[in-house]
Amino acid sequence: MPNSEQPNFDEEFDEAVAEWRDKHRLREDDAVMLLVELFRIHQRHWDEIRRREFPSFEQFRADIAKLAESARAFQGQSAALLELLRSQPPANRAARITRAAAFFATIAGVLAGYLIGRVWP
Repeated sequence: MPNSEQPNFDEEFDEAVAEWRDKHRLREDDAVMLLVELFRIHQRHWDEIRRREFPSFEQFRADIAKLAESARAFQGQSAALLELLRSQPPANRAARITRAAAFFATIAGVLAGYLIGRVWP
């Protein structure tokens, strides 16, 4: 079951900075604290750019649902086609030449060779 409550990273960051400040006995107007504030500004800026460039999946939810439905329909149709193909008798009949056809082809070849030999000296 997914957790619907997202952690608040801003509060965690503020707590970590406060602990760090107390540990090193830094004043509020210390240069390092100003750098931390500059980092927060920078991070908010890049988070906003990232949100604009990477849209959420909510925009694609309908398309993903249609794709899933199409995939289910394709699987169902493929299964039906496979069952139909399995139910068909095998088509292993090789093309056969009858003896009569072979006999007439041999006679025609011999006759054609004889006539070509008579015409072409």
